[in-house]
Amino acid sequence: MTPAYVLAWLLPVLLGSALVALAGGRPRDKAAWAATLGCGFVLGALLCAAAVGLLGHGRVTRIPLVLMPLLLLATLALWPWLRRAPAGAVAPVPAGRLHVLFWALLALLGVRAWLIADELLLRPPYPWDAWAAWLLKPKAWMLGGRLDAFVPFDRWLADGGAGTRTADAWNYPEAVSRLGVWFASAWGEWNASAVAAGWLALWAALLAGVYGQLRLLGLTRERALVAVYALGSLPLLNVHVALAGYADLWVAALLAFACLAWLRWRQTGAVGQLALAAAFAVLLPQVKLEGGIWLALLAASAIYDRMTPRLKRVALVLAPLIGTGAVAAYLLRWPLVSPMLDRIGLSADAAKLAEHAPAVVAATATGLFAQYNWHLFWFAVPLTLLLRRHVLAGSPALRTFGLFLLLGCGFLFVLFVLTPAGRWAESYTVVNRLGLQIVPAMLVFAALLWREPERDAEAAHARMAGAAPSGQ
Repeated sequence: MTPAYVLAWLLPVLLGSALVALAGGRPRDKAAWAATLGCGFVLGALLCAAAVGLLGHGRVTRIPLVLMPLLLLATLALWPWLRRAPAGAVAPVPAGRLHVLFWALLALLGVRAWLIADELLLRPPYPWDAWAAWLLKPKAWMLGGRLDAFVPFDRWLADGGAGTRTADAWNYPEAVSRLGVWFASAWGEWNASAVAAGWLALWAALLAGVYGQLRLLGLTRERALVAVYALGSLPLLNVHVALAGYADLWVAALLAFACLAWLRWRQTGAVGQLALAAAFAVLLPQVKLEGGIWLALLAASAIYDRMTPRLKRVALVLAPLIGTGAVAAYLLRWPLVSPMLDRIGLSADAAKLAEHAPAVVAATATGLFAQYNWHLFWFAVPLTLLLRRHVLAGSPALRTFGLFLLLGCGFLFVLFVLTPAGRWAESYTVVNRLGLQIVPAMLVFAALLWREPERDAEAAHARMAGAAPSGQ
């Protein structure tokens, strides 16, 4: 392990945590530290990846020799501002001694981390998309010594391949690939384990960030720990860490942290939290192609939340009509829609889609409810909605959050059932993998439904406003 590799790990944590603290306030308790470090690592790692993109097509050696020192100086320049930043939000209500059963949950998560690390560090990249897409580029860059551009096959063939490379996934967003070369260049050569360790750090950061934000949003310590254990023990999530290389878990973390920061803004009114939510959301298209759709859904939900009650009613009427019209235009290949579909390589054969739709729906239902990918997650969420519907009814922010999740499920349904991508759902190769992207956010939503009513800041504010004496 080289000093550059140690710096490659420290920089994402220091840079991202400093930005989170500047936006949300200096952490004052364990929950705030967990939120700051967890959210900070994800933000910092993807900002470092974005910085790699600023190097253009230069030598890989410029990353540890030039880029890392510059980012270190930028991070150190944040500290004077951080010292002057106000303290964070009011700490959660102090709790007594933690029961031994909750210590057992933490121990079980530690055992899982050990087993995942053993699998991750000893196995080379195994999943198809890992070595065919996301880790192909950083390995090619490291072995060639340059950050060559990936172009379509025809263009690569036409220019003789000079200074360019090609691959089936040449047009995929490169944030995860740039993060891979960030760690590999610091190691000094291509080392799959040195790169894959980033997924284990992502797992830990996701759990820490979710725990800290849930506590700061008013969930009790015990319930927050149960929620984090439920998240950290999901089989498919653990598989995505142990068999590192997919980008879906990065999307899932960004979605969850964007929603949590938005909820913090709704609770406290702190503009910094809104800026954090926007930062996490804007990074989504840099990770995966469907990140642009998630960004649009987040923006639409946030805009809906700020509408007047009358506009909300109009939106609720118009949105299904617009959605139905868009699906009809897609299936019927209307003249204004067909050219756009052809440009993005998406064709709609209504007869073929209808023929395969029952099998796709059955495969999706089997993947969510019958296989062992999720334990009882997809049973627990609707049960929580049923038992805690009064909490949802009393919280406008959670209702908007639920609307976003509903739109997200609708997006996945359209993707699986109404596009040629359904063949991947039918063969069980993608339905759960793309579903994973929304799972942490949905678990956060379900966990917050178990928040005690008196800890709901919006409800408390409404009660105080209603109890205030009228003017003379």
